[in-house]
Amino acid sequence: MNKLNAKMRVTEVDSLSDALVRLYKVDAGIAEDAFLKSVMADVETLSAKLTTAIRQDKVLSSLEDLDAVRDEAVKALGTLLDGYAAIPIPAKKDAAEKLRTVFAKYGKSITTANYASESSLIESLLEDFSKGDAQESVKVLDGVAEILGEIRAAQDAFVKASDEYTAASSAKAESASSVKKLLVSAINDRLVPYLTAMAMANGTVYGDFALKAEKEISRVNETVSRRGK
Repeated sequence: MNKLNAKMRVTEVDSLSDALVRLYKVDAGIAEDAFLKSVMADVETLSAKLTTAIRQDKVLSSLEDLDAVRDEAVKALGTLLDGYAAIPIPAKKDAAEKLRTVFAKYGKSITTANYASESSLIESLLEDFSKGDAQESVKVLDGVAEILGEIRAAQDAFVKASDEYTAASSAKAESASSVKKLLVSAINDRLVPYLTAMAMANGTVYGDFALKAEKEISRVNETVSRRGK
């Protein structure tokens, strides 16, 4: 049997390990093999850890993107208010100055704060802009209400992703790359050599699982090889 290509992506190793576990569980003929049972239990455990780690990495990437969206919305609000304050129309200029005073309590610099601090500051900003005097000024300036709505939506999306990240973090002890190494080692150094030997010694019992496992490994290895060309 061929071993896994070490250049496999974490997602490919995760998918392959899931397939190997499924194949093992449906093969009743090898269920009583103590060594194989131990190896596959480790593979299944590591596969679950890898899935969790991958999920967290994806959520973290999403979190960074969503933070960028809310940052841009906050900056756009400040830029719009500066623009209105510069135009020679008294009603709009006065309304803009009032809102700039509110915005000045926070400023565009809040976008450089850590995630938790920025969330708190944005919630406070939105609350201040929702108060009576500020709301009257918002009505005078076209586009301000819309940008405030964008900030609200971006903040809600960020908070949701942050909660998902926290949940994933609590279940993750290791990085995806470190779990991948352990999983590849379990398959390459324990499962593959053992199945190779047992399929030769007793093909009737071990042959089917060994053949199917080899096909799964070869399929993913071919994908890696094509990607490298």
